[in-house]
Amino acid sequence: MAYQATRQGQPAEAVTLIETALAGVRGRETPALLAELYSKQADAFATLRDSSGCTAATSKARTQIECLSPDGDLPYLYWVTPAVVTAYAGQCLLQLEHADQAVALLDEGIALFDESFVRDRQAYLTHLADALSRPGKQRDLDAAAGRGVEAIHITESLKSTYSIGRLRDLYRQMKPHAKVPAVGDFLERARGLVTV
Repeated sequence: MAYQATRQGQPAEAVTLIETALAGVRGRETPALLAELYSKQADAFATLRDSSGCTAATSKARTQIECLSPDGDLPYLYWVTPAVVTAYAGQCLLQLEHADQAVALLDEGIALFDESFVRDRQAYLTHLADALSRPGKQRDLDAAAGRGVEAIHITESLKSTYSIGRLRDLYRQMKPHAKVPAVGDFLERARGLVTV
């Protein structure tokens, strides 16, 4: 519900929902559950442009993820992993326009994904390419294009509307840099996917 509230432009409601959930699970919490709740709280704070709230929630999520044990958590939270929590923290920093800090966490998270998280890997590769293409000391258009091409290869096997949408956003963002050879290559490869 908090994720949906944030996506529907009600991040303050999302924060309230997370606080309610945290109170409701007190005494029955698990590391994966807390990591997920704090991650969604970080997302809501990022949407609210509350940098300190986002940083605090991200720190709590990452602390919880360090406490995970393979068999000691709720089976329906199988997907809450160090890779997801780390990359999601990078995505939140990107929302806050901290692209330089986002790059490190996105890189770290992507490196942790195993083969079963293909769609997540594609999404975070596009976020990383986005961060690398933004103005700032982290800007590296060649690397951004390279990550974009990696995302294209994954997208071609997924045939996912969500994946194509993220790629379309990246395509628009990179288009002004078409004269950079690597970016031109990315745009050419992406064109068939994003214009369908």
